[in-house]
This record gives sequence, C-alpha cells and structure tokens, in this order.
Amino acid sequence: MKLHSLIAAAAALAATPATVFAQDWTGPYAGFQIGGSDIDVDGAPLTGDGPSYGVFAGYNIQAGNLVYGGEFDYDTTEYDVDGDAEVDSTTRLKGRMGSEVGGGLLYGAAGLVWATSPELGDDDGYFFGAGYDLPVSSNMTIGAEVLQHEFEEYNGGALDVSVTTFKARVAFNF
Repeated sequence: MKLHSLIAAAAALAATPATVFAQDWTGPYAGFQIGGSDIDVDGAPLTGDGPSYGVFAGYNIQAGNLVYGGEFDYDTTEYDVDGDAEVDSTTRLKGRMGSEVGGGLLYGAAGLVWATSPELGDDDGYFFGAGYDLPVSSNMTIGAEVLQHEFEEYNGGALDVSVTTFKARVAFNF
C-alpha cells in the first residue's frame, strides 16, 4: 500500500504545473543588460555591429492585466561602423506598456535615444520595440528585448542610420 501511495503522490506532483511566481508588477525596478546590434546606414555603403553592456531603472504601474511605466537605460557600446567609426554609448528614455502573458510581462516600448560617437558626433533619434520579462523569484525577472532605433539625417547630415538591438536583461524589483 505504501508503494501505491508513493506512486500516486509522485504522479500528482508530476501533473502539477511548474511553480509560477505571482507577480505584482507595480513598483520600481533596476537591473543590467547585455546585447548586440546591427547597424545600417542609408545613403552610404556602411554597416556595422557590436556588443553593448548597460544598466536600467524604471517604474511600473499595474491596472488589472495592463502594466505601463517608464524606464531610463544607459549602455556602453562597442558598435563598429566599417572599422572607421565607433559608437561609444546610448542613452534611452523609454515608455513601456504591456500585459501578463504566460506568467510573464509581454510589452511594447517606444521613446527617445541619444548616441555618442567621437567620429560621427552625437545625435538623438527615436526607437520602438518589444520585450518579455519572466519572474524567476518574487523579486527578480529575466527578460529579452528587441529595439529598432532610427536616427534621421544623423548629426545634421544626409545619412539616415538604423540600429537594431537585442538585449538579455536581469531586473530586481523593489
């Protein structure tokens, strides 16, 4: 009889879904990110890519299943444009809005971006994209984010620069 009880308990445990951390998305969060880029320059035969490393902080408000908020992030970048120019950093001011999906937060993002480059000069643009954050504990999430950046007439010139970034993120909720 004990063996049957043990088998029944094991079967019930195996049939139970994995633990999903209940998440109240309201509140401040901060974390770090690592990623890469793909750079295209319209009007010139220039392309580029490179890694980035950064930090971010934001605040979310949850209203039912809707989550919205703002975020600030800063990346040190090693973006190389055809070996002739580098982009040293990017700073973003981001609005986010999303909904709980599959135990995590699926969101869209849009905002303003500033880029610094010793060779190309500094300029601002806009971006849009999407991401997903998944709780791994009661106060920690892991996530991924893809953003499309547009710099029109970069630094007053005739070149339009597009940058696509992909980032892996870890956040701590307070």
